[in-house]
Amino acid sequence: MSPIRKTTLRDIAANLGISISQVSRALNRKPDVAPEIREKVLTLAKKLNYRNTSGKHTKTIGVLVPWFQYAFDAFVDEIIVQTRERKLHMAVFPRNDVPVLDSQLIDGAIAVGELISSEWGKRHNIPLVVLNNFGWALDHVSSVFPDADGESRQALEHLVALGHRKIARLRGPVSTDRERNRGLDEFYRIAEQYGIRDSVRNVYVTGPGNMEEHLRALLAEGFTAFILIPVEWISRCVKTIRESGREIPRDVSLIVYEEPAVTPFQSPPLTAFAFDYPELVRKALDQLLLEINGEKGESQIVVPTRLILRESTGPCPTL
Repeated sequence: MSPIRKTTLRDIAANLGISISQVSRALNRKPDVAPEIREKVLTLAKKLNYRNTSGKHTKTIGVLVPWFQYAFDAFVDEIIVQTRERKLHMAVFPRNDVPVLDSQLIDGAIAVGELISSEWGKRHNIPLVVLNNFGWALDHVSSVFPDADGESRQALEHLVALGHRKIARLRGPVSTDRERNRGLDEFYRIAEQYGIRDSVRNVYVTGPGNMEEHLRALLAEGFTAFILIPVEWISRCVKTIRESGREIPRDVSLIVYEEPAVTPFQSPPLTAFAFDYPELVRKALDQLLLEINGEKGESQIVVPTRLILRESTGPCPTL
């Protein structure tokens, strides 16, 4: 990825026909600058996407979030912690407020779970890192995301070791094919490796009611293990299994994605994938600061996901 060309104090001073020191004082809101000069400097700085890369400058990071739910809240909470530790300023913007972000003197941006136009670099000239975007590589954009292939590998290896052969992956509705299919090739590859490719299944579901229908049908076919990806449907999934006359983990094993307020407190506590939020955010901030300083960042960074073993996975009942 090539670094973005940055506007300098000299550029602004030359455009306005004033000294570099006047520009610096105006941008730092010093009192000894005429109001009309300050307004001209700030207006031009925004127009030219000026970013202060001085070591003495406290950098401001804009954080774009699509909406608030546990996964995104966890990212934002961790960004708050780590920006404070690094003595950075942080401002959160809804995903539709990119123009607002662009109108302010933001040094760089982190988009959480966001679909970002491939034209970002041309339109905004603001360094950007995307978190949890499932590996969509873009020009001028570093992508930091959990290891979906590792998740599939860990889940299948754990379930196969318990004797399961009929394993289904239930995937809820998402906005892109890339997200919809994350980890799927590896799911099939590991199944092939263990000689169970014909007995595993990937099922796309359109809503909680549709998920329940598919789950009942799969149970009737003799499936004994499930990987549930939509965290919002955990309770309904557990209820459907029980209403079908099965018990977890005696008859059915279940792996979900971690939601700390839910997964450890189900009966039984649920085996779950946990994203490493501190490491994901650390990698994202490291990359963003590199790019803010004009250095080349990595295009894609994958962070391992941990499988927390609890009581919802057990030996296949046919053993």
